[in-house]
Amino acid sequence: MLGMSGRLIRRTTGASWLPPGSDAEVWAGDIDSLPEPSIIVRLLLTRRPRGGSARFFCVPSAKGPDLPTRFLDPELERPDPASGVRKLVQEVLGRQDVTTRCVGYVRNVVPAPDAGYAYPTPLAHVPVLAVDGVADPVVDGEWLDLESARDTLSTRHWWPVVEHRLTAAR
Repeated sequence: MLGMSGRLIRRTTGASWLPPGSDAEVWAGDIDSLPEPSIIVRLLLTRRPRGGSARFFCVPSAKGPDLPTRFLDPELERPDPASGVRKLVQEVLGRQDVTTRCVGYVRNVVPAPDAGYAYPTPLAHVPVLAVDGVADPVVDGEWLDLESARDTLSTRHWWPVVEHRLTAAR
């Protein structure tokens, strides 16, 4: 369910990474609950150093820096994406006593899947969840700011959500 302040901020018509005739949408804002079905969850940790620009945490991945991510098990976690979020929080923060909220998501709109698309149709979601308060990761990674990361990360599907969140927090 989309919260009243959530809004569509980007649409890629005919998204090349999806089956032909499919679109990718990016929604951002205050989202009431995790969109369903969710297939992947991502965690957005932020910091705002005194007098500095907002920073966000990325972990190393094969494609370079990435938000902490968990692919949801189709049998166990997709029917209950909150379970996958709890596991991701435990993995990244080493604890579960934190509150998260959905601050945006990428929505795959796939009216006609092909053999290579293994996700639910016609919709599949990848929510980005922010942690309320200060949370220190227990995994390796780096804190980045929008300006220094833009050239490297602006093509990531989650980038518009992070940019929207950090820009709105100014």
